[in-house]
Amino acid sequence: METVEKTVLHFERLLEESTNTHGHLCPGQVLGVKMSLCGLKKIGIEDPKGRDRKNLIVFVEIDRCATDAIQSVTGCSLGKRTMKFMDYGKMAATFINLKTGAAFRVVAREDAREKARAYFPEIQDKYEAQLEAYRLMPDDELFDVSEVRVTVRPEDLPGRPLQRVRCAGCGEYVQDMREVRKGGRLLCKACVSGGYYSLKNFFCGSIMQKSHNDMQIRSKLWIEIEGEPVFGRGRRFLLEAIDTYGSINQASRSINISYRKAWSYIKSMEERLGIKLVERRAGGRNGGGASLTQEAREFLENFSALEQGIRDIVDERFGNIFKGGPHV
Repeated sequence: METVEKTVLHFERLLEESTNTHGHLCPGQVLGVKMSLCGLKKIGIEDPKGRDRKNLIVFVEIDRCATDAIQSVTGCSLGKRTMKFMDYGKMAATFINLKTGAAFRVVAREDAREKARAYFPEIQDKYEAQLEAYRLMPDDELFDVSEVRVTVRPEDLPGRPLQRVRCAGCGEYVQDMREVRKGGRLLCKACVSGGYYSLKNFFCGSIMQKSHNDMQIRSKLWIEIEGEPVFGRGRRFLLEAIDTYGSINQASRSINISYRKAWSYIKSMEERLGIKLVERRAGGRNGGGASLTQEAREFLENFSALEQGIRDIVDERFGNIFKGGPHV
């Protein structure tokens, strides 16, 4: 009896801590706490925030209330690289003991919702009934539990980044081996498949560094012929978007300009630079396909190298003159 009471008190304490972190008490909090206790027990982790903290990784499959509860109970988090988010939209989590290799996936049962009503038929509000019932229901009524095999790659483990490279497209740095090699270049995933964002003022991009006292240096590089701008970062991004999507139409949409403007930029660059940049394939309402020529790829590589060289010079000179050095 004393053991049961201790177990209940332990659960209620964890639920209270989780609720304080999450901001409110809900059925998802109860499920997340009980899911964590179930998973930790299965993989033999007794002290997730203490002596076992370096042995635990959790994969969560939904960005809902239960995930906050799992983080609260286990101490795992994205920042510590001990929680991995898999955007599956499922109320499920996989708990892994790195020391033993044990791994169990815990999935909330769909029929637990209906069973909750049977526990408290007098409660009219279904969410309130779930909240109370989930506290009492045994794990086998709440969850399906499966032993699984998960291979955690070295670059996904906690610790310092194994690699840090500069994207040949946007110039931003990519950590933890998330870069993609395409056409002989290392690119970030956003440049390869399109990011979740687009620049509001796409053709106004500039290089910016900041000193220790918040002074800022901005530099922008472009190529002119007879005093007229011909090529810069914006038009470089247009060509790289064409290389990514294989379509002028999709490329122009990805950088928030019209197809007409994109095509005018291409024609202007080709005429002024004297090289063929884009090969078009006719057909279809989307304007057919398009690809970069070898000359265009070589030109892009040379411009990127030039831009990086200018950035390095500006950074060094700015740091030397204004002291304290620039930082991003």
